[in-house]
Amino acid sequence: MKKSIFLILIVLGFGLIYWFRIRTVGNGTLPVITYHGISDENPTNSEYVISNAKFEETIKALKEANFTFLTIYDLDKLVSGEMKLPKNPIFITFDDGYRNNYENAYPILKKYGAKASLFMVGSQLERPDFLTRPQIIEMAESGVFAFGSHTYSLDGTFLDGANKGKTFLSSKLEGETDAEFYAKIKNDLVWNNDVVYNMSSTFPNAIAYPGAMVNEIAKKAVVDAGLKYGFVGANKFATKLSKLDPDNPETLLEIHRFHVSPSTNVKNLVRFLQSNN
Repeated sequence: MKKSIFLILIVLGFGLIYWFRIRTVGNGTLPVITYHGISDENPTNSEYVISNAKFEETIKALKEANFTFLTIYDLDKLVSGEMKLPKNPIFITFDDGYRNNYENAYPILKKYGAKASLFMVGSQLERPDFLTRPQIIEMAESGVFAFGSHTYSLDGTFLDGANKGKTFLSSKLEGETDAEFYAKIKNDLVWNNDVVYNMSSTFPNAIAYPGAMVNEIAKKAVVDAGLKYGFVGANKFATKLSKLDPDNPETLLEIHRFHVSPSTNVKNLVRFLQSNN
């Protein structure tokens, strides 16, 4: 009995060591990491706000480890086979469009020759703490940032009822039909596409689903609105490029991302993200 318990503990120990110290995203994958706010001010200790120093530490470590920084604008070439995956690709993404992405993240990315993709909530732009039009134009013209969609105004969540905690993109209002739900989402996304285009001079090709929540009706609306790629979050495995079929739009709509929090260990993160293609 004691021997069996000892063997189980050894197996568990090796399993934990592999999972947290050895495992990587694997060959042929698209490693994507997600940020929201970059700021030294975090009075609520939000897991979605990373300090300037922590962010710079990560970008510097990725640069020194010879990662190639890619954006959502590279996806078409990668999926079609026109562009081959570099040895260690990395997609850095931001959600929402906070002003500190311009004030804090943008200078750090420029410093290390890095690139990133930002998924904008159109209705929030120009509001306090969110990006302004001149800032977005500068970020776009610099070539440092690519811009995608995070919906125009469907990023909020239900505060009560059967859908409490779910997003307006992923769940219907009470009494709303499937047709009404589809039309609402498509119209929202088309409107946000125009906002992104008018701000960045580039039509968005991708969406990051708010709260990483999506359903089949929303996916259809995404495709019909002209968006090709969809990103989800909170995943433990990176998406393999070979799984993305340009002739099958459904395969392009759930690309995995990894959330970076203030407690994320940079050294382990960089090790994990190495795909060594």
